[in-house]
Amino acid sequence: MNNHLFQGESVNSNRILYTPSEFAKTNLFYLQEIGSLQAVKSHISRRRDLMSYLFFYINSGKGLLNYDGKEYAVSAGDCVFINCQTPYFHQSSNDLWSLNWIHFYGPTIHAIYLKYVERGGQPVFHPHDISGLDFFWNQLYHLASSADYIRDMKINENLFSILTLIMEESWNPEAQLSSSKQRSLVSVKEYLGSHYAEKITLDRLSEEFLINKYYLERIFKEQFGTSIINYLLNIRVTHAKQLLRFTDKTIEQVGAECGIYPLYYFSRVFRQTEGISPTEYRRRWK
Repeated sequence: MNNHLFQGESVNSNRILYTPSEFAKTNLFYLQEIGSLQAVKSHISRRRDLMSYLFFYINSGKGLLNYDGKEYAVSAGDCVFINCQTPYFHQSSNDLWSLNWIHFYGPTIHAIYLKYVERGGQPVFHPHDISGLDFFWNQLYHLASSADYIRDMKINENLFSILTLIMEESWNPEAQLSSSKQRSLVSVKEYLGSHYAEKITLDRLSEEFLINKYYLERIFKEQFGTSIINYLLNIRVTHAKQLLRFTDKTIEQVGAECGIYPLYYFSRVFRQTEGISPTEYRRRWK
């Protein structure tokens, strides 16, 4: 780890290079580098094939991000979140920028980033309020230069908080929906929660809520991050677990009351979801 001020022809920067423990590398989100910079003149930074994810936010000035062959204009208040294995470069404009950045990694970050992209997350976004991100960046900066004996755990906690804020700020599919369609989606969720034991199809939901079934399926996944079928299945399995734990009904009765039947199908679905059979679940948890 090292903490220093770099004064060059293009930038003045404070940065900390961080070396996490082996435990952190295999189990946690971990920090690789953190810093801030003030551009002295317009410059370009190019990277590719880094086993790292980059998050930075611009405090002042303007610049350009080129990521995966696309260009994004960025300015004060904008945030950038990218996978550094993809070629990219960024540069300050003549309106010289200042920014704070974090390079980090972890065993589950790739899957999280794929989910971020799937839900519409963009390389560049403008948060409603940057104060939370700034707070956790400052926490990380102080932790990285501290002697705290559990700092890797605390770094993991702060990186997770930043990721959570990134998701909250950039996953806003509801912004593209009218208020009436938002209400319809809420009604669909409530309907599924009340009628889960019945036979429910997309055609039935389409007729019930007067929405094209293909459009309904698409906007439901955009809004809630899962398909209607998977959402319904999770409701059914959750109710099945309650019945298995707190009643003496047979396995077949439980499946039927939750809308998953015949018995062999209920057993297969339950095992796929929970990793054990309904009988074993009852034995362990009852």
